[in-house]
Amino acid sequence: MSAELGPVPSLALIAARLPVIFPEGVEHRNYLIRDMAARALFVMRYAGAIEGSQRWVRPSMVTDMTDKAARALDAESREAWCSRMLSQKKAAVVKPWYKPNSREPIRAETIRLGLVPNGAVIERALPTTSGLPRYALGKEFAALLDEALSGAALEKAVFEWQAAHLSPAARARLSLIQAGATAAGGHLLVTYPNGTTHRLAPGPSSTIAKAVIEEFAPRFLKMPAVLWFSDSASKVREAMSRWPAASACTSTPPRPCPTSSSSM
Repeated sequence: MSAELGPVPSLALIAARLPVIFPEGVEHRNYLIRDMAARALFVMRYAGAIEGSQRWVRPSMVTDMTDKAARALDAESREAWCSRMLSQKKAAVVKPWYKPNSREPIRAETIRLGLVPNGAVIERALPTTSGLPRYALGKEFAALLDEALSGAALEKAVFEWQAAHLSPAARARLSLIQAGATAAGGHLLVTYPNGTTHRLAPGPSSTIAKAVIEEFAPRFLKMPAVLWFSDSASKVREAMSRWPAASACTSTPPRPCPTSSSSM
């Protein structure tokens, strides 16, 4: 195998790793884990289009890939295929992966809304009207598709890549979802601004409430305090039921709610 082109992971391996690399909470995840994304990444590896290689692909190369070409993994066959795909006199492709009108969802959704913003694919600077190929795998992302990577080593590599490349908003959503998953098996501990702690009933609403109390309130309120709180386990929290004596506020405890939502 040509060192310049590099090995090609199987399409099945790429498809299996995408949901691991892009878990629930990543924006436009549907574009990142679908079959079209796996095939686009396969074509980039097949063409040797990896950051630093000066090799690039365009969406038409994804639509025009065939099962027969994908099975020809020797360097000579791959180089010949790339030359044909980039030729202005390209012959009609027999049994392509996608119809020509699929180029736009590959470009606009899978690549530009999904893979590029999340650091998996890079785009070289070219005029908008240029027909030259412009996309390649990010070098560090390409390493996550190494078939030799597995087990704890794969988990560590994925975690480090996510920390380095996913947006702060995506990482925050992941933290909330992961916290919710933990809470599903037991109560969720929340720390109020005055330092007291309480256990909340497990569930997504408690996960959101915890983030509001512990993250949002200290950042955006001058003197954060929780005056009243309820969840599915307790409609009125005992610690919150006694208002400060100096306060002129009064409160009427709410009637039990038939749903399991939390409110503040």
